[in-house]
Amino acid sequence: MHYDLIIKNGTIVTPEKSFNGDIGIINGKIAVTGNLDPSDTAAEVYDASLKHILPGIIDAHVHFRDPGLTDKEDFETGSIAAAMGGITLTADMPNVIPVTSTIDRFKDKISIAKEKSCIDFSLFALLNNDNLNEMQRFKEEGAIGFKVFFGTSTGDVAAPSLPVLARQIDESARLNMRIGFHAESNEINENFTSIAKNESDSPDGFWLDYARPVMSEVQAMAAIVSLSQYSGAMIHFHHVTSEDGAMLCAEIKEKGINLTAETCPHYLIFNCVDYTHKVYPPIRDESHRDGLWDAVKDRVIDMIASDHAPHLESEKSVTTWQSPAGLSGVETSVPLMLNQVNRGKLTLNDYVRLASEMPAKIWGIYPQKGNLFSGADADLTIVDMNRKKVIRAGELHSKNKTSPYDGMEVQGLPAATIVRGVFVMKDGVFTGRKGYGNLVKPGA
Repeated sequence: MHYDLIIKNGTIVTPEKSFNGDIGIINGKIAVTGNLDPSDTAAEVYDASLKHILPGIIDAHVHFRDPGLTDKEDFETGSIAAAMGGITLTADMPNVIPVTSTIDRFKDKISIAKEKSCIDFSLFALLNNDNLNEMQRFKEEGAIGFKVFFGTSTGDVAAPSLPVLARQIDESARLNMRIGFHAESNEINENFTSIAKNESDSPDGFWLDYARPVMSEVQAMAAIVSLSQYSGAMIHFHHVTSEDGAMLCAEIKEKGINLTAETCPHYLIFNCVDYTHKVYPPIRDESHRDGLWDAVKDRVIDMIASDHAPHLESEKSVTTWQSPAGLSGVETSVPLMLNQVNRGKLTLNDYVRLASEMPAKIWGIYPQKGNLFSGADADLTIVDMNRKKVIRAGELHSKNKTSPYDGMEVQGLPAATIVRGVFVMKDGVFTGRKGYGNLVKPGA
C-alpha cells in the first residue's frame, strides 16, 4: 500500500489506551491506525520513535482578535502560535470589533480566517438582544456554537435580557446547537470591585479574587440553569474557576441537564498568591485549585481550553486596575498540560480526552476531528514527553510577547503538528502556510 504520509514507530494514545503502532495517511485522512506492513511505502515517512502520537489537540476557546483588535493578535499570528504549540484546530470567540453578532459579520470573519489561518478553525456567534431571528442562519453558515457573555469581559459585551435569552435558549435546543456562557454576575462584580478599589490601589491576587468573587460565578451558573432546564438545551460553562462552581456543575449534571464544563491551565497551575495579574474570571485560592483538579479527575470538568486572550505589552504594563484582563496561552497550553502529566496530575490518556476527544464531541465536530479512527481528518499532535524547556515570553509566536509562564520549566513538548495530513510544525520549526486553514462546521 502506498500512502501520502506514514507516521511510524510511535506510541499511539487514545482516551482509553496507549499502544505502539503506525498511522498511514491518504488525501488528508487517516487510512490506517495500527501496524502497517513492512512493504508499505509513502511519499514521506516520519519516525516517531520515543514519541507519543495524539489526536490533534483542539483549543476550543481562543480570542484571536480579528477583526478590529489586530494590534493584539490576528488569525495569522494566533494560528502560527497555535501550530507551534501543538494545536491543530482553534475555536474563536466573538467579542471583537465589531462583535460577531450578525450574519454579514460572521461571513466576513470566515473570509478573514480563511485568508490568514494556517490551521483549521471554527467560529462562535455572539447572542445579543437583536439576533434571535438570525440563529438559524448562523447554524447554516457554520457557527460551532453560540456565546453569551452573561458577565462582562473584554469588550464589555452586554448579555441579552433574560426574556430574550430564554427564547434564544429554546431556539438553540430546536437547532441542536450548544450555547457557551461566560458565567459571572455583573451586579455582584460591580459591587465587590468597587469595594476592592477603595481598599487597594495596587491589588494583589487576593483583591482581584475578591473583586469578582466565587459567588459571582455560582450565582450566574444557577441563573443560566433556571432558564435552560425546561428546554432540553445543550449548555456549556466556559472557564470554570472554583470548587464551588465545579460542585454546582456536578449537581446540574445529576439532574439530567445537558451541561458541559471547561477549565483552563491557569486555573489548574496558579493560585491567587502566585498570580497577581488580571484575568477574568480571576484566579482563586489554593482550595479552589485543588477542587478543580478533583473535578477533572471525577470528569465533572469535560474539557480544557486556553482562553488565549492577548493584549498589548503596553496595556499589560500599566496599573492592575487599569490594565485589560486576559493572558496569552495558545502556544503554552499543551506543554503546560504535558508537564502536569509528567507530574502525575493526570494521565496522557486523560489529556487526550480533555483536549481532543471531548472538545470535538461537545462542539459537534466529532468524528471528523478529535480521534485517530480511519476516515477522520489526519490531525495529529506528536509529543516528546521527555524533552524539557524553559518558557520564554520573548520566544513565543503571538503578536505580543507576554506570558504569565515566563521562566517556568516544563517537561513534555510538541514535536510535530499535522493538520489534514500536512505538517504545519515539524521538530520545532514552523512549516505551514497562511491560508491553509479550513472552516470546520458542526456535523460536517
